[in-house]
Amino acid sequence: MNSKKMVKLSNIIGFIAVLALIYWVIIFITSEVFGLRIFKETITETFNWSIIGILVLMFGTLIINIMFNFSRIADKINNDNEEIEKRKGKGVIVFIISLPIVIICLFFGNYLSTKKTENELKYSADGIIKSYKSEIDKIANYKFDKEWIDNTTNLLSLMIRLDHDFNNVAIIFEDEINGSPFYLTFYDEREITEKDILNKINFIRKYDLEEREYIEKVFRENYNQKYFISNKGSYHLFIPYENNDKKMILFFSDQRSYGSLKSGG
Repeated sequence: MNSKKMVKLSNIIGFIAVLALIYWVIIFITSEVFGLRIFKETITETFNWSIIGILVLMFGTLIINIMFNFSRIADKINNDNEEIEKRKGKGVIVFIISLPIVIICLFFGNYLSTKKTENELKYSADGIIKSYKSEIDKIANYKFDKEWIDNTTNLLSLMIRLDHDFNNVAIIFEDEINGSPFYLTFYDEREITEKDILNKINFIRKYDLEEREYIEKVFRENYNQKYFISNKGSYHLFIPYENNDKKMILFFSDQRSYGSLKSGG
């Protein structure tokens, strides 16, 4: 292979490497700005390592290009100029058209990933509720004391160990603190010892605005529909539940190990 072909080949490889790097930057920025969650952890790590490969490839082609261009420094390439300009024009058009396609694919991938997680959470939660209906009916008789809290956390701990589709389970009740209404959240990890002083304030959890609005709608307006929300790799599912006029919300959440291109979490 002569020097002219080697220069041409190195140009092509270098162009592909630069193009791949540009696409990666676009994907990274779009995913982080809009909080898109698409890639699994293993794919994310492979994707990040590929960036190093692209940079090494770019550096290698640059060295080859410089070396062979020195050998052709005296050659004239006037006959190639017109063809090169035409190819550049077509390449720019193709690149511009491809950008919205890549971004649309990212959003579509995020939608499919979120929808799949939603269906998995709903299916698993419905199965858990069906299997433990009698136990759930018992703790629906809410009473803020150590015995009730212990029974509730034990049940939640058992529920969370039966399914891998969620890693956190809680129950939300409406209560009062100093005459003002509050929503208390009881988790599977909350353990009460004999030395602990029961304080309702310790069971208040911060929820996003949309989540608070939903919770208020359930307890104030008898709303009984499920509610699913995703936020930067966290997936939350709220399921209203009522037994003997005792109302509560079962709260299932999952922190997925995929999504962020920079950390995989």
